[in-house]
Amino acid sequence: MLFTLFIVVQCISLVHGSFCILPRSPEQMRAAMRGPNAVTISWRTGGNFGKNDTPEPRVEYSTSKTFTDKVTVNGTTDNYDKSSFFHNVALLNLSPSTTYYYRILAAPTCVRESGIHSFTTAPLTGNPSAVSITLVGDLGNDNLLNLGGSSRTMKGLRQVADKTDFFVHIGDISYADDYGLGVPFEFYEQSWNSWQKHMTEVTANKFYMTGPGNHEVTCAILGDFLCLNSNYKNFSAYLHRFRMPGDESRGYKNLWYSFDYGLVHYVIINTETDFPDAPSGPGTLLNGGNFKGLTGQLDWLKADLEAANGNRAQVPWIIVSGHRPFFGSLPKLPALPGNCDSCRTAFDPLLQQYNVDFYVSGHVHWYERLYPIDANGNPIAYNYDNQPGPIHIINGAGGAPEGKASVKTPISASAKIVSAFGFARLELKDASNARLSFVDSKTMQEVDSVNITRHH
Repeated sequence: MLFTLFIVVQCISLVHGSFCILPRSPEQMRAAMRGPNAVTISWRTGGNFGKNDTPEPRVEYSTSKTFTDKVTVNGTTDNYDKSSFFHNVALLNLSPSTTYYYRILAAPTCVRESGIHSFTTAPLTGNPSAVSITLVGDLGNDNLLNLGGSSRTMKGLRQVADKTDFFVHIGDISYADDYGLGVPFEFYEQSWNSWQKHMTEVTANKFYMTGPGNHEVTCAILGDFLCLNSNYKNFSAYLHRFRMPGDESRGYKNLWYSFDYGLVHYVIINTETDFPDAPSGPGTLLNGGNFKGLTGQLDWLKADLEAANGNRAQVPWIIVSGHRPFFGSLPKLPALPGNCDSCRTAFDPLLQQYNVDFYVSGHVHWYERLYPIDANGNPIAYNYDNQPGPIHIINGAGGAPEGKASVKTPISASAKIVSAFGFARLELKDASNARLSFVDSKTMQEVDSVNITRHH
């Protein structure tokens, strides 16, 4: 009895008028680019009896592992559910190509100091050094349908982190809206928290840039009407759990934005809402958006690509990623056709006009590489030697909790289809040469690779 009383007294303390039971550490740490010479550090805490347990989020950072020249910065907090509070701190005026060490400082109400993590800032825009990008889509958590496919891909992402400058997740991140499908039968918030905890080793130490997919729109994939908590609708979880450079690139939050990294200008678009006949827009099954009307995103994309195309001498490569593919082969049932006609109508003319180098999508649960194609999807060449127009890559094979796709009808422009869980890697070697590959996360072997030449 005395021992029990001792434990209770030790574990419960009165702090600023509220009880603290077992202080916890910050979790789900992640780093993202925030425009030139800036980085956002983000994390989650679980709150203290429904109240914000970190009213003044602070990060300490330094170029020294011992923090001899440390700088402390305050940030902001937001939430959409009383069980989670999301904190963001902007680190500004950083030096290019420099490794920084950081830690999240303790809060007075029940939150411990974090461990030490690190990131390396982007090189100067136009720096001729090679850039290595790891691309993943449709990842989610393990269940009975993917038989551990998600965790194998997560392990693979950790293994290639040291060889990766930044990661891009092309939508369908946690599949929290599929909760109850297979195991472990987690609820919506549990599924999000589980996924972000599993990914922390990657996201805390490498820039992890994200784009929206259909599984980020609402809390029930079978229909927004089944999402009974209004706090979980209209991309709410996605918009709170990540902080992408939408403001800094004149885009819109985490939904569409762009950034430069050395040789590449990278653009994220939203293929779910905010354009005519968008598949997840107002009045559709998922009922998302619109945030900037039917033309706001398209007007932004045109201006962004026009500026990037005019800057090719300094930043030669332009890559666009959106969740849904415009062209691709037909999968067998129960997988549904993945090509988005309204997306193609809205976005592809701009990609063609400004000679975008790659369009990387997901959504279909395989990897497919297309030959260079014209605006109608017909192959114009069977090689990648300085061909015009975007090269289309479908990369939705991360973990696919709804199951892998297998091919029913390949299109004539299909160069390679891989029905295995894994991720793609894109190496921009210099201003004219790139190498694309796909890694099977079960064997960690490359099962597709190709060299691409562009005379920018």
